[in-house]
Amino acid sequence: MSSAQDKSSRKGLGQPLKGITVVALEQAVSMPYCTFVLAEMGAEVIKIERVGSGDVVRGWDSAVHGLSTGFVWVNAGKKSVELDLKSDEGRKTLRKLIGDADIFVENLGPGAAARMGVGPDDFPDQPRLIYASLSGYGQDGPYRDVKAYDLTMQGETGILLSNGYPEQPAKVGLPITDLIAGSNAITGIMMSLYQRQTTGKGAYLDISMFDSALTWLGYFPHHAWHSGAEPPLSGMRHQYIVPYGPYLASDERYVSLVVADDKSWKRLCEDVIDKPEWLTDPIMTSIASRRENRAIAEAAVEKVMASQPSDVWKKKLDKAGIPYGDVNTMADVIKHPQALARKMFVETESEHGNLPLVRFPLAPVDKKRSLPKLGEHTDSVLKKK
Repeated sequence: MSSAQDKSSRKGLGQPLKGITVVALEQAVSMPYCTFVLAEMGAEVIKIERVGSGDVVRGWDSAVHGLSTGFVWVNAGKKSVELDLKSDEGRKTLRKLIGDADIFVENLGPGAAARMGVGPDDFPDQPRLIYASLSGYGQDGPYRDVKAYDLTMQGETGILLSNGYPEQPAKVGLPITDLIAGSNAITGIMMSLYQRQTTGKGAYLDISMFDSALTWLGYFPHHAWHSGAEPPLSGMRHQYIVPYGPYLASDERYVSLVVADDKSWKRLCEDVIDKPEWLTDPIMTSIASRRENRAIAEAAVEKVMASQPSDVWKKKLDKAGIPYGDVNTMADVIKHPQALARKMFVETESEHGNLPLVRFPLAPVDKKRSLPKLGEHTDSVLKKK
């Protein structure tokens, strides 16, 4: 086999979770994102929904032919089963579904699943079951029962005060703490499946949005520990490196500019912006001096970048080998040539015909995807039990 053929045969994962059954007592974004990825990779995901209303995210908006954008985003490929979990029959049915599953996931409040009789200690006869709970602060600790949402979690973990401008901190636009926690749930579940192969035993995973966000705080806690410094609010720019961020060109388009080391700074000054004198200017000469004199350094770079149109700068930056990029609108992104070339946008069947969807990057492009109507699979799933 040639190296090209070998590479082609190894590309992608296919459907490694085919044959794995997941029962999901989930809502909103964090755990639904996790199970969306599991479904993308071939798992059968049985989504338990409230009778009549379903997942709370179904009602967030009606932008997709009457469907919620949030629901379309993270629920393709799942089976929707309506159950009345306030009834004995509904809880009994849920236990039976879990009894036939490999994985059970829930993102209710701590203790809520146990009160329904489906807590982590309620399945002693299923040693292979992988059980994942995702909550705001985890299953113990003084904040255990505090209600958590992405906004409040961004505040509690310091993200709000590390983002935005000096005069106005800002929330990260996406529900970042939901997605971080959902990604951790995926990682934990996959590790548990691997462990189960060798030990024959499942696992209980206690995943919290709070813990998960802390691991993504990067260098900020280290500045706090060692210098007592809070992250500077630098808008679209880097907190510690100048120049690093989008700069407005003369045609009113931004060019993202990344100058992360001394070699790149030298090439920028000599080959791109024609400012060799900055290499010996005490304010501009080093990363440290530019950071200490941020206002002056940023203003100087902004003035230069505003003197030419964006296409001129991109050609020069490309020739100099300095990282750069456009600052796109969402309308630009959904037509991005790289996204189209990589076939990142696929279609999912729905009650309103085929809809566009962003696939999980490692999932097959040609996988059949379908967005479930509320309760669509109740009869077919329960008939098997």
